[in-house]
Amino acid sequence: MPPTERGTVGARILFYDLEVTPMLGWIYERFDANVIHVERESYIMCFAYKWFGESGVHSVALPDFADEYHNDPHDDGALVRKLWALLDQADIVIAHNAGKFDNRVSSERFLTHRLGPPAPYKTVDTLTAARRYFKNSSNSLDNLCTKLGIGSKPSETHSRLWHDCVGGDREAWRKMVRYCKHDVELLEGLYLTLRPYIANHPNVALLSGNLDACPKCGSNALQARGLQRSSVATYQRVHCQDCGAWSRVRVSEQTGKPTHVNVTP
Repeated sequence: MPPTERGTVGARILFYDLEVTPMLGWIYERFDANVIHVERESYIMCFAYKWFGESGVHSVALPDFADEYHNDPHDDGALVRKLWALLDQADIVIAHNAGKFDNRVSSERFLTHRLGPPAPYKTVDTLTAARRYFKNSSNSLDNLCTKLGIGSKPSETHSRLWHDCVGGDREAWRKMVRYCKHDVELLEGLYLTLRPYIANHPNVALLSGNLDACPKCGSNALQARGLQRSSVATYQRVHCQDCGAWSRVRVSEQTGKPTHVNVTP
């Protein structure tokens, strides 16, 4: 079972996942092919998202925009504007392979549709975290979530699903939306499991303005666990009783006590 949302995060944290069409092109060979001509570039067909602390996963797919889809089923302009508006509200966005896929694909579509960049946000990439802190046999979302007991992707294959969606098959679209939403459910569970290990996690205490909170989950349930000394200062090691993350608080040279007001012995 995935861990539950714990802590009192004040920052706006967005989980999201994209599904993108392949390019349509002309080739002579199946493998190591030179593309003679690109008939149609890739575009976003749907995405799913969830705000941390809110119930339910939402989805946005091209057929949701009936007029635009009727006029041009390959035009993702309306969908991309919806995605832009969501990212524009976020303090932190979380995705699996965000750095090389989701964030870059999103930015490319914003560029294509001349939207400009959304407001700056921090990113947590669960794929990067899994590769950095652990030696797993596979770092795919499915493998990690199955291994950790969070859940797994559907057992049925989707080899034709993208093709059928591009072709306008309504049942294929329903399957695609379910598939994408389930990925976000898995993503959230994976993030909560990995969060205590992520050393460079954005400081949610700073983002929310609650400087005495856990920097990873925003909880005030902090427990002192010994001292850590560097060449220039002494720190109180702190363990979050909600998310399990470790942090440290500088000890005042004048009082000999942690500068945080809510660290309990």
